[in-house]
Amino acid sequence: MSQLVNIHKPSQRLPLVSLVLLMWLLSACSSRPKIPTPEEQTEKLAAAMEKGGYAPALGLPIDSGRDVWTHDGNDLEVVMTAPAAPGNYPLIIYLPSLGEDANAGRLWRETWARAGYAVFSMQPLAIGQALKELGPERGAGRGEGGWWGASRDDDEQDASTDEQAGKHGTAAGGKRSRTERNSELRYLGHEYFAADALKKRMEQLFWAYRQLKVRAGLGAPLYAAADFSKVILAGYDLGAQTVTAVLGENFMVSLPNNSELQPMAAIVLSPSIDLAEGNVRSRFQKLNLPMLVITGSEDNDPYAISSASVRAAVWEFAPAGGKYLLLLTGNVHPLLGGADSGGGVSLGGEGDSGAGRDHSGIGGSGRLSEYTNQYGGGGGGGGGRHGNNYGGARGGKGGDRKNGDLGYKQVAAVNSATTAFLDMVVKNDEFAKFWMDDKANKWLDRAGSLKIR
Repeated sequence: MSQLVNIHKPSQRLPLVSLVLLMWLLSACSSRPKIPTPEEQTEKLAAAMEKGGYAPALGLPIDSGRDVWTHDGNDLEVVMTAPAAPGNYPLIIYLPSLGEDANAGRLWRETWARAGYAVFSMQPLAIGQALKELGPERGAGRGEGGWWGASRDDDEQDASTDEQAGKHGTAAGGKRSRTERNSELRYLGHEYFAADALKKRMEQLFWAYRQLKVRAGLGAPLYAAADFSKVILAGYDLGAQTVTAVLGENFMVSLPNNSELQPMAAIVLSPSIDLAEGNVRSRFQKLNLPMLVITGSEDNDPYAISSASVRAAVWEFAPAGGKYLLLLTGNVHPLLGGADSGGGVSLGGEGDSGAGRDHSGIGGSGRLSEYTNQYGGGGGGGGGRHGNNYGGARGGKGGDRKNGDLGYKQVAAVNSATTAFLDMVVKNDEFAKFWMDDKANKWLDRAGSLKIR
């Protein structure tokens, strides 16, 4: 009997707490959504488009090329994408955001090129590499979302790691916590969004535009496809700030201008509205051109400069006429960068309701109250921290948790709205106008809404 007792003594059993923890970990791992393959994402995006999205008449094969130009000691990366067939195509100039290279916005740029547009993307190398100095964030490897979509558990683990690192006088593997990285992101963001940096970007844009015309005039491949009588400006985040400045946004400082660059329309994705600049109601009065503004109910940047509740101000306070606002549901700031088909954006964050949280760092400011009610959603708007699985938004009560394909629908919405807007304004396409005015909202459904002024 003594031998039997020794065989089954408690010290050799799996402790109950360990068993429970193991079962919880297995459950968590099995429930974590898997990122679909590129082929699956392409199929889902195509399916979303086929159910009522805007499909242009053209579906052209395209070519693309990259180069680096040097201006005033600064290297500018440029990417030209255009239909492979010879011809002249309306020119779209696309400006990426902070930390993105000139290949950013691939989904949008390639969609436009296939629809019959030449797309020129430009980014100073210093801006494209600006975030590399931050290094990786702790937890970015654990969750699929990186610093866009880590969960509350990541925050708590980071805090615990910080405490241990402090005790041992180390830097916890050389990786920054979310708190440290967010602080540096905000510092860098305010540096690059400042008026002096904006002036420099505008001068670089004007110079690059002149170089583009020279190369096109010499018949250089791809560049020669650009039709300079029909120019459209497009930009995301930091790039959107440059676009609205070129259009005439009043930043209360003297900004450069260029009579050669005369756009006929603009597309701004996640426009930057810095309330510290003041003058919100009157600074967009010179933005008379047709314009499509794209943002979301939880479109909060990581720099704490702008927030979802005020981004639509550029649409609201610009002169009426040809102004469109695509307002998507939920946290769409990373999605609007155009790097993902809708299947891998904002994974994680399932456990964090986000209620009352100020994601942007200024979302709780009293100065935002008049815009929060009008546009809906801001920093603590009651949805999930970074949306539901696959980039979809969770509304106030858990919302779209069942709709795992919402991210694809929203990418399809950006592709559809931007292409329809371009065809309507540039090519005077009657069907494109009909889709924008009468078909878009029914198709968008829970993915968002399209408003017109």
